[in-house]
Amino acid sequence: MAPSSHEAGLLSGVRVLEAASMIMVPSVGAVLADYGAQVIKLEPIEGDLNRRGHQIPGMPVHDYEYCFLPDNRGKRSLSIDLKAPESRAILRRLVEGADVFLTNHRPKSLASLGLGWDELQAINPRLVYAHGTGFGDVGEEIDKPGFDSVCYWSRSGMEANLFPTDGWLGPLGYGTGDHPTGMALLSAVLLALLARGRSGRGTRVSCSLLASGAWSNSVMIQARLLGAQFLERRPREDARSFTSVYYRAGDRRLFKMAVVDTRRDWPKICRAIGRPELVHDPRYATLEERLKEGRMRELIELCDRIFAGQPMPYWQRVLEEADVPYSVVANFDDVIADGQMAANGVFVEIDDPVLGRVRTVDTPMRIEGQPKVARAPAPRLGEHTRAILSELGLDEREIDSLARRRVVADRASPSAPIPGPQ
Repeated sequence: MAPSSHEAGLLSGVRVLEAASMIMVPSVGAVLADYGAQVIKLEPIEGDLNRRGHQIPGMPVHDYEYCFLPDNRGKRSLSIDLKAPESRAILRRLVEGADVFLTNHRPKSLASLGLGWDELQAINPRLVYAHGTGFGDVGEEIDKPGFDSVCYWSRSGMEANLFPTDGWLGPLGYGTGDHPTGMALLSAVLLALLARGRSGRGTRVSCSLLASGAWSNSVMIQARLLGAQFLERRPREDARSFTSVYYRAGDRRLFKMAVVDTRRDWPKICRAIGRPELVHDPRYATLEERLKEGRMRELIELCDRIFAGQPMPYWQRVLEEADVPYSVVANFDDVIADGQMAANGVFVEIDDPVLGRVRTVDTPMRIEGQPKVARAPAPRLGEHTRAILSELGLDEREIDSLARRRVVADRASPSAPIPGPQ
């Protein structure tokens, strides 16, 4: 594989093959590309399914394939039919020159494609082989289809704890279990590269949505493992803590506090809401008194009335002055205008061939003294097919023949500009 056009980065010279779709495993490739690795994305002829994620009913409406953008910036797209016998020689050449292979294909699929660990290790003993799965490496469920909404959220117990005491949950955020799982798999990849630097040999690493969900919810699972008693859930007005519920300010903005050390923070809250006399009120002065029957209900009703008396900007100022942890429940207009996120580089700009200059969400980590390379846009489907095959030694006639037989696809021409808000 030819060197990337990226400027030198921490991972400059690391060559990555990504045979993966959707979010979890592609997020690994996104971070590797951010730090200078050359990532070739092997896409089926019809493209990564995530290119059509924006067409799922209920998703925000836009013509651009925005689901695909955050996890595929800076990659090169080779559109290839991995099932075609003619693709085997191409894949072998790519694997021979790769440092990392990323995949989320199910085990049966990997076996049928000849892309299992044993096959690729035989081709390249230095290869780090990273497998992101829904349900793990062993057991009866390893070949089941898995998405974060079921493997990560539902199976971990987290979703059950989010249900309101009456009614149903709305849709969970798109890919919100994929990204933390991807970052766990990224850690395994980097550790394997470190180990290879010492031993000279590659290895297989893996992470599953199932295990990542359990790890994310490990405190509550640990409680159950020890036989802890789980208390029945209560409606908001009878919550066990007045600081664990949501409140509405006078302008109807929703917010919540996050008070862990109530002994320290009780006086702060009393002063913030303009009721300093409650600090020493015997009904509420200690947590033990506040937990007595009906007391939390009284505090919730009191706070409801007080918070409704002033708009959110007032409570933001007051709560910050009192050093009370809180947050407005942000909508997406709030998020993209968040000054603290902007100050910390959460959003970066890229030049997209369709949208022009556009902001996107950056990968979350920073390494002092090791900046990320200049961000390139997400590739168009098959944008680099011809260039990559040429680098492997195929001439134009051979590439044209493969394209005619639909073994590969070359779709480098940009689409017409799509109007839309930036």
